[in-house]
Amino acid sequence: MPPYRTITSNEEPISTKLSMNTTTILKSLSGVGVVFASTVSAITMVATLPASAATFTFTGSGGNIPDDNTTGFSSTITVPTSSNFLITDVTVTLTGLQHNSLGQVRAALTYVPTNTTVALFNRVGRIVPPATATGDNSNFNGNYSFNDAFTGDIWTVAASGGNLFNVASGNYFATGGNSSTKVPMLASLGGQESSGVWRLTIADTVAGTTGSFTSWTLNLQGTPIPEPSSSLGLLALGLLGARAALERHLNGKD
Repeated sequence: MPPYRTITSNEEPISTKLSMNTTTILKSLSGVGVVFASTVSAITMVATLPASAATFTFTGSGGNIPDDNTTGFSSTITVPTSSNFLITDVTVTLTGLQHNSLGQVRAALTYVPTNTTVALFNRVGRIVPPATATGDNSNFNGNYSFNDAFTGDIWTVAASGGNLFNVASGNYFATGGNSSTKVPMLASLGGQESSGVWRLTIADTVAGTTGSFTSWTLNLQGTPIPEPSSSLGLLALGLLGARAALERHLNGKD
């Protein structure tokens, strides 16, 4: 960028309309390029600083899981705007979950603002065809956590026992319907904002057994959302405007 031209007694004034005070102001603005460059450097530095981690953990209510009811039981947790951030990790824990046939049960987490739903499990052991398959007859009887990084395979554990077998409490990855294939929750929820209503739904879709759970816990982790309207950004925009005005004056366009 070429240096700004200053007005001397040997030069023709930019405009006969400019008073002495205006000329003085223009001269004082000639250093705005230096200030602007420093501001840009500062903005770049802030943008490259590592973002601090953010987290939210809250426990929602449990209840009875109605038998042979596709609607099931729902419980919600609301993340306040004061805890808003971009999601990088999700963990859901079901506490005190009991059911005598986990192959009849499905559970899912929904982020209500975007109507995004991810499965935690869906009728473990049920593979179609045949369409009449009821799923595994093992029992839920404990606390079960679901996260993409967990290595526990609830399908494999359930298949290792019989009708009276209790699937051990522990950490498992999420799975969908009719398959033991891992279903990453972050594929749908990663990068979304955390604030808003989160809903857990557990349903028993086959007649004959009932279940319940004590509570559930939602743990979200992420990074703060950048604030483009920060004071630093406003200062930069103001200096940019001042610089443009100065160049127009010096080029005789005003």
